[in-house]
Amino acid sequence: MLVDRLKLPMLTDASSRTLRSAIITIAVLSASLLAYQVLLTRVCALRLHFHFGFLIISNSLLGIGASGSLLALVERRWRLNPDGFIRLFGIGYLISLPFCWAWLLYAQIPETLNLIGIGDLWTLIGQQFGSVAVDTALANQWSDTCAFAGFNIACAIPFFFGGTVVGLILATHASRVGLVYAADLVGAGLGCLLCPLLLWHVGAGGCFLVTLLLGALAVMAAFGGGAVLRIAMAMVVVVALVFMPRFDHDFPVPGKRWLNITSKQTIEQFGLPLYTQWSANSRIDVLPMPKGWPGFLQARGETAMQMKLPQQRWIGQDGDAGTMLSNFGGEPETLPILKKTMYSASFALKALQKPSVCVIGVGGAPDLWAAKEHGASRILGIELNQAIANLHATVAKDFSGPLFADPTVELLVDEGRSALMRSAEQFDVVQLTGIDTWTALSSGAYVLAENYLYTVEACRAMYARLKVGGILQITRMAAGMETIRLMNNMYTALPAAEQSLFAQSIAALRTSDNLCAVLLKKGPFTETEVQELSKFADDTKIDKVVLPSVSLGTEVEEFVLEKDKQRFVDAYEYDISPTTDDRPYFFSFLRWSKPEKAREFQHAATWVVQGNPVFLRNQLLWSSLAAAIFILLPLVFRRGTTGGNRRGAYRFLLFFAVLGIGFIGIEVALIQKFTLLLGQPLYSIVVTLFSILVSTGIGAGISGRFLKRPGSVRFLPLAILVVVTAIAYGSPWLVNACIGLPLWERALVVALAIAPAGILLGIPFAYGIGVVQKINPSFVPWAWAVNGSTTVIGSIATVILSMNFGFSSVLVFSAAIYLLAFLAIAPLAKEPAKAAASLGGSSAIPL
Repeated sequence: MLVDRLKLPMLTDASSRTLRSAIITIAVLSASLLAYQVLLTRVCALRLHFHFGFLIISNSLLGIGASGSLLALVERRWRLNPDGFIRLFGIGYLISLPFCWAWLLYAQIPETLNLIGIGDLWTLIGQQFGSVAVDTALANQWSDTCAFAGFNIACAIPFFFGGTVVGLILATHASRVGLVYAADLVGAGLGCLLCPLLLWHVGAGGCFLVTLLLGALAVMAAFGGGAVLRIAMAMVVVVALVFMPRFDHDFPVPGKRWLNITSKQTIEQFGLPLYTQWSANSRIDVLPMPKGWPGFLQARGETAMQMKLPQQRWIGQDGDAGTMLSNFGGEPETLPILKKTMYSASFALKALQKPSVCVIGVGGAPDLWAAKEHGASRILGIELNQAIANLHATVAKDFSGPLFADPTVELLVDEGRSALMRSAEQFDVVQLTGIDTWTALSSGAYVLAENYLYTVEACRAMYARLKVGGILQITRMAAGMETIRLMNNMYTALPAAEQSLFAQSIAALRTSDNLCAVLLKKGPFTETEVQELSKFADDTKIDKVVLPSVSLGTEVEEFVLEKDKQRFVDAYEYDISPTTDDRPYFFSFLRWSKPEKAREFQHAATWVVQGNPVFLRNQLLWSSLAAAIFILLPLVFRRGTTGGNRRGAYRFLLFFAVLGIGFIGIEVALIQKFTLLLGQPLYSIVVTLFSILVSTGIGAGISGRFLKRPGSVRFLPLAILVVVTAIAYGSPWLVNACIGLPLWERALVVALAIAPAGILLGIPFAYGIGVVQKINPSFVPWAWAVNGSTTVIGSIATVILSMNFGFSSVLVFSAAIYLLAFLAIAPLAKEPAKAAASLGGSSAIPL
């Protein structure tokens, strides 16, 4: 058997050389696994719609749970030769990476995934084996579910092999788990840095080769010596380095087949992009439009429909969301069309002469061109994505050159709200048009997209940057529920003294392409200004939704005029409650208390509604079912070295399950909490995740010394709760106090704020393994399975809890359940101490 051929002297803690090899192996392999996990978030965003993509990342982590289950089931085999199994599965990890990568790139995936629920699955099974005709829609859903499951499995296979190696090393060195687990976490922390740092330079393909290279180095460390092996691994390294610069170009990640220009208009992608640039936020592609393309410009009034448009290109983000790039620089005679669009709505007010304008989200720059066309004296464009800023100076230089050559125009690469908070400058107009943050923040487990530009605090910050009489204009989809929620956020953001003037300070216009511009003035609209807006709408043939002192009979107007806003919100069919930084789900409108309504939107497009409760509940149910299988199988078919001993099983199950759920909840919530302070999703992912993993690794490393102190363990869960709660409710103060600091100082503040919690969180897992080692050593790999499997459940539960109660509540809940974990394991922790004391030995749990 191959394992037996790989057999070497058994790993023991007495061998410092073997321990050193194990530490290097687990650190490098964990770096490879984390780099691959982060890379998958980018690949899945391109291949699938983002909300499915991040579910795949979450489910892939079940591979780690499966690895622990395998180790528990075949413990008798690997205990005889752990070295051989470590090397065998290390090679398996190395081989699985290229095969699974190829599958992820070239597998056929339906354009629209409709996943089947468990209830519908039972119905379909009954139809298949009964006399009832098979429902075609259910059959198609089952087909889509199978395709989705295949994609999941391809993602999960490397995690299974890599997780098996990690689990073997932890189990083999259980008596030194603090040190080994610390190496695992620190390696993972370093690995999470790689993709964000390398994507810009070598693309997804180059980053994949880096993960492969790290895997090869880990296998080399596992084998220790051997000239033939070293030569083979060296060849892998050389090949990876040679092909790295060109690999992404030669084997690009394919995007989606169809571009969604609007909810009603799509075009088929074809040909090669004129420009491609990866970043941690998205992949930017500039595509030529097909021959005979009639032209398209968002937010046009009917008057503009017959006006000439310039040459156009499409700026795609992750092959789906994007914006149109129009050649106004090369064809300036077409610029007047912008005056017939909602980009010019605020400029219809004659009081705003030569206005100073701030545009958040530059994209193809139509807002900036409109401001320039209206004679703005100062135009600040804030763009999150460096790649978009670059393309205006390179491939789109002929299109945008005259705009950005204008000394009144400034382009700033930053997150819009953070940039405004760091500046004291005030503007006549602050304008956003259709800005979405569809790049979910994830350590590999996050499901939904959030947006910190559409919260109460964001509206308050943008309103504060207005001069008296200035306009905040936000253009979004025209669905009544979305417009009303946006207005509700604006209303809630106003100082109490100004809320009574809300109906006189708000206006809204709607175009035929389902876009609605909401204009909030700092002060009431005058009668003349209302007439100017009305004339603008009539001239451009844009629909009026809300105008002060004008009865239009719209649903949105009902909300504006309603004195008891909360009564209106409670009675409304959809959830239009204000969204906050703590609960930033602006695009989630379905109520959890109305599952029947949620089922109606189960397969709706993401531009209609996001965060469907039915979808999330099904996902939680499927993931919980898979996790239960991985957890319970070893208990049912247990054949370990102890002959099937289940001593302490249920207490260990509760302990390690709580650790898996609690840790991922804290991790995801912390990433969200510090996004605003760090300015960009990329920075939050890198700084926060790196800080959590490294500080947790430090905690694991010092856990042995800490836990030898009598009575120290009983205070640990309480200390975790206190520190995490302080971060939960102190982070807004920290953001406001430090937002003006340079980036490196803000990153240092975040790292220092996270470090105490991270150090404390690194101790429980090492402590638990120490107790398992004393009570029932054969349970160590099973504990790894429980922890890995419940992490997936915890990631989905985190989203559900944060949608209903906010991220602060998630932090407090995730920290509080550590108390439950330690209560569960406390009786077992005392047993070996008593036994050792009766024998005259030490009562400390060795770590």
